[in-house]
Amino acid sequence: MSHTSLAELYRRSVEYPGPSLRMAGLDAARTAIEDQLDHLKGQHAVRLYARLKKEAHAMGPDDVEYEVDQLKSTVEQLFPKVFRSGFIISLWSVFEACIKDLAEYVRREKDIPFGLQDLRAGDFLEQTDKFFSRLLAVKVFPEKSVRSKLEELKGFRNALVHHDGATEELPKSLRTKTEVEYRSKGLLVYSDLHHQYVVPTAEYAEEAFNAVRVFLEQFAETVYVAIHPVALEDDA
Repeated sequence: MSHTSLAELYRRSVEYPGPSLRMAGLDAARTAIEDQLDHLKGQHAVRLYARLKKEAHAMGPDDVEYEVDQLKSTVEQLFPKVFRSGFIISLWSVFEACIKDLAEYVRREKDIPFGLQDLRAGDFLEQTDKFFSRLLAVKVFPEKSVRSKLEELKGFRNALVHHDGATEELPKSLRTKTEVEYRSKGLLVYSDLHHQYVVPTAEYAEEAFNAVRVFLEQFAETVYVAIHPVALEDDA
């Protein structure tokens, strides 16, 4: 049975900036978001129906229908839009931060004068590819499907940040024509007077989180082995 030294365990778990803590925090936040959405939906429904019962004598059928529609709009569109879209934005932010942490660790270990963001590239993923492949000779994206998924997430994040989730600003891989097709991609499509926009479902948020988590865990291990091919031993 192989023995891992305390020195090696310390380097791996303390000195090396793996993604586990950040991703664990995000996973807890994702679960809390869904719990909170369920709670808000129930609480707002209870309050509305209590008010409608109290004010029924002063309200007509159209007034009641309007209040119910407003409730549905709030709990089924607005709250998921704010909470889940915020989660997707945070997910990409954490992804970038984890990659930057790994790059800075490599820069220090190799004592080089430039960092990840000093490289000229089309976008962050291309910078990442160039930096680690040049310095460590590792394949950052061994599978094209993984990079495509990350590109899609980045594009969706940009559509949320800069265009409030407008359908015409989505990455091509997410753009479609019907509500059913959007739903199959994990998105709910809504329209107001001037815009058509999407809201991520709980399923989309979970799938996106798991895709990022798996990539970061595997990539962090690849980088660690490349930068530290020999395990540390405890002093005698």
